[in-house]
Amino acid sequence: QSVLVVNCLLICVSLLFSQCQSGWREYENKCYFFSTDTKSWLEANEFCLEEQGHLASFHTEEELSFLIALIQQSPTGISMWMGGHDSMTEGGWEWTDGSPFRFIHWNAGNPDDYYGEDCLSMLINNGYWNDDNCEYKRGYICKRRGEK
Repeated sequence: QSVLVVNCLLICVSLLFSQCQSGWREYENKCYFFSTDTKSWLEANEFCLEEQGHLASFHTEEELSFLIALIQQSPTGISMWMGGHDSMTEGGWEWTDGSPFRFIHWNAGNPDDYYGEDCLSMLINNGYWNDDNCEYKRGYICKRRGEK
């Protein structure tokens, strides 16, 4: 019984100090929402904006590893939408949250702009990136600041 009390206390304390609401995962003062519900890139971006966030941007190998581990627990299709796009200028990749597009993790041969691919997806099996058709329906990852 004391083990149950200790476990409950650990969970309750972590929830009390979490910066993210239920359904969001915390990593380094940011909150991430992982959805297996499939949407086009624009629909996924709209959802994230409604949640006061953006499709996820990535800036370090550690941040990317955290999310790869999450998506591999409950895969949806072959890839998931992220917040990168080059719809303004071909080859001029940018994040929807306005942060610098410096860290890259392209899959071999990408970006290739195959038939005008302008949106960024992450392959579930290995975490590498692909420029993708924005109309495809994919799961997605939202990111926003912690709430505290």
